Amino acid sequence: MNSYQFPRQKVLCDEKPFSRELLRSLLEMVYSISPPFTGYLKVAGIGASLHFLFFFKGAPYAAAKYADSKPIGYSIQEFGKHLASSVDDEAISVALCETDPVLLKSMLLFLLTEPDVKAPTSLIDIEYIVRQIGEAGTNAMIALCRDKKINFFFFRDGKGALAYYSDMAFERPEGMTIDEEMQLYAFHQPGDKVQAFIFRDMVTAVAEDLNLFDKDSLYRLLTVGYLKNRRKEDKEVSPLPAVESAKAIYQKPKLPSAVLTVESGALQGERFTVTLPCTIGRDNCDLILDDLLISRRHAELKIVENKLVIEDLASKNGTRVNGEKVIKRQLIPNDLISIGPTKLRVSPA
Repeated sequence: MNSYQFPRQKVLCDEKPFSRELLRSLLEMVYSISPPFTGYLKVAGIGASLHFLFFFKGAPYAAAKYADSKPIGYSIQEFGKHLASSVDDEAISVALCETDPVLLKSMLLFLLTEPDVKAPTSLIDIEYIVRQIGEAGTNAMIALCRDKKINFFFFRDGKGALAYYSDMAFERPEGMTIDEEMQLYAFHQPGDKVQAFIFRDMVTAVAEDLNLFDKDSLYRLLTVGYLKNRRKEDKEVSPLPAVESAKAIYQKPKLPSAVLTVESGALQGERFTVTLPCTIGRDNCDLILDDLLISRRHAELKIVENKLVIEDLASKNGTRVNGEKVIKRQLIPNDLISIGPTKLRVSPA
């Protein structure tokens, strides 16, 4: 079973065994509550995945699942098909949680949008990223995951505004700003290493089929798997094709990025995704490599004329690609970058 935890606010139904009767009563609540319901229906026990159906102001809004530590967006009809095919499985549980719009938006970002940066906190400079968000003066979100507990930190107009925790063991200190609180959680708490997901804006998308459902048609979809009765004269409403579903996931263009796998050095075995351009160095960079043989701002990965390039930033000990010292070099998949004692293998994102 997927044991990842997401923040919850007002819990209206807490992990009860699934039944059609329970689903009917939950949908009655969603469509009748005042003010209109904003939040999510979570289904656990369908394989190793968590499935989410999001509602905004009393109407279905989007759907997603979290499987094998990966977020996957899909259509509301696909959500219904998965649930309907598993309704007789006794292991399925369902929860209904009401949220404020910011938490809903944060969950949608995490589950439906590619982060601008995804890496362990040991590899990135959180303070530098927070400064960048502040200088941009925009809305942004940082998600931190420790021990399979996912926590969200929301920035409004560049300033830390709200924090949402699924890690209930964390005691929030008094008198700290959201920025300070986030860094305390990231670097000074016991447990596994912390994975960070940086979203530099709050742009999300909704499912293309959100306008197809009222309460009765949604109940039919979630229990039968399609919208109409299977009579000869009725055609089943098929799920969106995979290509169309993919289009519904992203509203903003995907930024250029690359995957770097650490093959030697103190961080050997780490693998992370960086959005380009990406500065690499010991301090005040997008990617932090803490070693005295590495300059404060050592090198930069960037796109030049649609090609991935690494450029040495006048570092003291130089930058190498496949063993050769370079000033500026185009990279191809599987190239090996050497920066001090750290070797980084390049692959497409």
